Amino acid sequence: MRALRARKAAALLPVGGQAPRDPDELLAPAVEETLAALELGERDAAAAQLARQYARVIDEASDPAWAMRWIGPLFLASLESLRATPMSRPAVKPAAAGPNWLQQQRAARTAADAGRKRV
Repeated sequence: MRALRARKAAALLPVGGQAPRDPDELLAPAVEETLAALELGERDAAAAQLARQYARVIDEASDPAWAMRWIGPLFLASLESLRATPMSRPAVKPAAAGPNWLQQQRAARTAADAGRKRV
């Protein structure tokens, strides 16, 4: 009991008695970094604030598993509306190259058939 009081006094444990979470597990810093990288306009301010709020609620929850189960889908939806997830971003299409071998053969066949009909 004395050790617990000493840790609380040294601010190693919050008053509630829970151990602090690992900073790598927190969502709020990751959300801030992502939103900064997206360079959002004023139109997206409300959705960005909602994503920040969901991240804060999940980070501060006494039961992170419960928070991720019930708030996580809402959080993900807010990130998707901002196009902050890989699935919500448009896919990059490869540059159109010239015709492939099959297309070349079809074009040659079409040209050959057109030449035969004229005779």
